[in-house]
Amino acid sequence: MNALNDCLDDVASGDYGMSPEATGLVLVLIGYDSFAARCPEVAQRALDIIAWNARSAILVGHRMFCLVQSDDPRIVFQPVGATAVAWNDAEWLDADRRVE
Repeated sequence: MNALNDCLDDVASGDYGMSPEATGLVLVLIGYDSFAARCPEVAQRALDIIAWNARSAILVGHRMFCLVQSDDPRIVFQPVGATAVAWNDAEWLDADRRVE
């Protein structure tokens, strides 16, 4: 986790990982539910680290954004960086995710 934080901190500050001309950086995590089922504490911590570094990037004029995809309609995370994790508008209702 420390290595992930150090790496993303360097990316957030612009030391490497994205071109200065780029609009920003988007991290896309596909099938995150599989990882979260195996390593829930690590998965939660990884999201916290990504959120923290994305907020740090904003302070120096860089943009970092993370999209997390899950195949589990019941997946729930604790607040990430003191911010609640929410479903997108199209999947916000349980019925839209086919949760009974």
